[in-house]
Amino acid sequence: MDISFDRFRCFGEPQTARIAPVTLLVGENSAGKSTFLAGLRYMLDFTGRSTDPTFNKDPFYLGGYKSIAHYRGGSYGRADDFWIGISEIVTGLRPLRSRVTTSLSSRRSSQVNFALRFSDVDGDAKPIEYIISIPDRSVRIFLEDEKLIALVTDERRNLEYKITRPAPSIFTSRFDFLTVEFMLRELSLVRTASPEKSKRELVAGAIVEEIWSAFRRLGAKRPQVYAFAPVRTRPLRSYDPTQLSQSSEGDEFIAKLGRMARVDAHSWTRVKSELEEYGASTGLFDEIKIQKLGRGDSDPFQILVKTSGREANIIDVGYGVSQILPFFIMLSESNQQSILLMQQPEVHLHPSAQAAVGTVIAEAASRSENPTFVVETHSDFIVDRIRMAVRDKVLRPSDVAILFFEKKKFNSHIYDIEINEEGEMLNAPDSYRRFFLKENMAIMGF
Repeated sequence: MDISFDRFRCFGEPQTARIAPVTLLVGENSAGKSTFLAGLRYMLDFTGRSTDPTFNKDPFYLGGYKSIAHYRGGSYGRADDFWIGISEIVTGLRPLRSRVTTSLSSRRSSQVNFALRFSDVDGDAKPIEYIISIPDRSVRIFLEDEKLIALVTDERRNLEYKITRPAPSIFTSRFDFLTVEFMLRELSLVRTASPEKSKRELVAGAIVEEIWSAFRRLGAKRPQVYAFAPVRTRPLRSYDPTQLSQSSEGDEFIAKLGRMARVDAHSWTRVKSELEEYGASTGLFDEIKIQKLGRGDSDPFQILVKTSGREANIIDVGYGVSQILPFFIMLSESNQQSILLMQQPEVHLHPSAQAAVGTVIAEAASRSENPTFVVETHSDFIVDRIRMAVRDKVLRPSDVAILFFEKKKFNSHIYDIEINEEGEMLNAPDSYRRFFLKENMAIMGF
């Protein structure tokens, strides 16, 4: 998967980055890492058929259009629009034939590029144009004078064709995946054969139908997306299930843990074992227990952990355990095809535990049915453990993307740093080396 931005907050110029099974976002503060995660989550939600994709959803709150569109400074002012795009390989396509030509496409898989152009709509950033493309073919969709317009191109046939249809009122109030699907379906109806339709018109309709098929596969494969804030759920002496809700702090995973221990002994035994394995690998705890404080499903419960033979309430063992526990629960319990957007998992963790978290991420990503990790981090220890996992053949070089964000006046640039089979960085820019040299010198007091 690739994600691209243009005139989106600090990304004043086109930027494209690769999303690998393990993607690490590194760089100084205010260089665009959180913006990157917010834009990625918007596109994942959009293509995941969310009915309300937004730039203001926990833990990312980007505000209105004026705070999202790139500000170029001086007389240049703020950008009139901005773009975000996503590119993926989809499979399971069926060969498509046109009624007026030979086989139009025999693709079983294809790369699909989907881009949204945003503008200021009553103060909010809303998409006003869609571009969907597959190799050699594309369709650009927008509204003009209450008409639905599609510009269809086929580079191989040197075809350019404009399709115009009446725009249903829904297109002026909804900007989600289902709306785009409906647009493509409406536009593909031009393919219906009739004496007055030209061959070019019928071929254009067939191309739209092919792109529609690929676009639907893009949405069909989208897994669950989880976004974690830097500071996660705070430890409590006891937890009230009725007060724990879904949030970027991971409260819902704590609630799930208490419910599982109460009503699903089989799942609790499995998850407990995995949590204790994670806890031992990070040195945070050896054993975990759920202490029920009543018989009802809504009664409070306590989380007890044992370290070095001593059992204590989670609130009495330091902040690190409560900060990383939602992440461990998610790894054990969630769909293994999930996409995890994490901000600073190292918060409140000792360096040795930070390193161990890197190992946990690498091992989880190495499974055949693995989550995808996109991790913003300031921890050398996590980065080094991921590189070591490549050296030790736990991960392949292609499984890892290290994205270095560098801010340059009004723009930020993303460097995709490659690593070889020994875990060595091949193309790190000088600014990356200076950044970590500066940090290391500061640690040593120079």
